[in-house]
Amino acid sequence: MNKKHFVLGGDIKKSLTEGYQLDFKTLFRDAFVTTKKHYLPLIVACLFTVIIVAVSYGLIFDDTSSLNETSQMVINFIFTSVVMTPLVTGLQMMGVHHSIGVRSKSIDVFNYFNKTLPLALASLIINLLVYGINVGLTKALGDSAMLPSLIILLYLNMAFCLVYPLIAEKQVEPVLALKLSLKLVNKNLRQFTLLFMILGLLGIASILPYGLGLFVFIPFYFNLMGIIYRQMCGVSVVASINDNDDDSHNDNNDEFEA
Repeated sequence: MNKKHFVLGGDIKKSLTEGYQLDFKTLFRDAFVTTKKHYLPLIVACLFTVIIVAVSYGLIFDDTSSLNETSQMVINFIFTSVVMTPLVTGLQMMGVHHSIGVRSKSIDVFNYFNKTLPLALASLIINLLVYGINVGLTKALGDSAMLPSLIILLYLNMAFCLVYPLIAEKQVEPVLALKLSLKLVNKNLRQFTLLFMILGLLGIASILPYGLGLFVFIPFYFNLMGIIYRQMCGVSVVASINDNDDDSHNDNNDEFEA
């Protein structure tokens, strides 16, 4: 059995130099179809994540009232980086795998705890950047800093949306992943801004019916972002091909893994 390595989807170098145009109609249609096909494992993984985060948060922050604000902030940074980030990365990578037709299991959400260190470092840098900007704006603008801080927070959330898949799928170093994600998004900033505005409105709409819409929106979001990642960066795939003198049987014996 031979193994061949190739990339499905786009070319990250081309996306960085030439940019990439998002076809919203096709993108949302494909995300909807992908979500219908891979809904169950992803929604169960999302529930796993919510339960684990809620329980962990409760245990860690059950008795922190005696700690000062700085200590609580440090604990929160560590919790976010070490617990939440690998789980969110697992959800993102399930979306990436679905985008190339690879089926997933709900337990795949735990697959990226072996990359906790680089993922946590990237998360810590993002959190410190957000915190530093908020502190700086508050000192400079006082109470008027709320709106600029919110706009910058939303921008950074969008600009760094590809960081964790780049680390998990392409083994990119954290600082480089931050730079790449920033450049990729800014290369097509207008469309990304429109995309995230639409997603924001969909997210708000999904909360209105007692939050039940989140059961559709959240899996849809991760699958949609997985498709965007595939189209912009490409996904490395290993094809296991059985040696066979009869070439007509080869297509039936191919196995793929991302």
